[in-house]
Amino acid sequence: MSQKVFIKPPQPTGTMLVAQMVISGLFLPFGIMITALADGEARLFAGFFALIWVVGCSSIFIYSLKLYLLLKKGKIEVAEIDQEDVPETSGFASRLRDLEALKADKLINEGEYLKKRAELLREKW
Repeated sequence: MSQKVFIKPPQPTGTMLVAQMVISGLFLPFGIMITALADGEARLFAGFFALIWVVGCSSIFIYSLKLYLLLKKGKIEVAEIDQEDVPETSGFASRLRDLEALKADKLINEGEYLKKRAELLREKW
């Protein structure tokens, strides 16, 4: 069973994402216009530039739109934790620390502490 971790972004995030979509939408024709204005040998390089420009602007727009739609749902999933991946807390060292904490808090006496400590040390670790 896996557990999902969500965050609720701060208020300005929505405004920032809308601004990214508007700016990338406005910059998209700019790269195409540079290609149209290029002459001669520069046309090949301008075409290559325009391709990179269009892909960049489009990816910024699509990513911002995706995050904006997730933001409208109210929370964004940032991680997924598998329960199998969580390390065991009942390991030898942690059990020994717990036992020493019980002794330090005077919840068990010296005899109980020594008996349980010897029992823990006999276990295979």
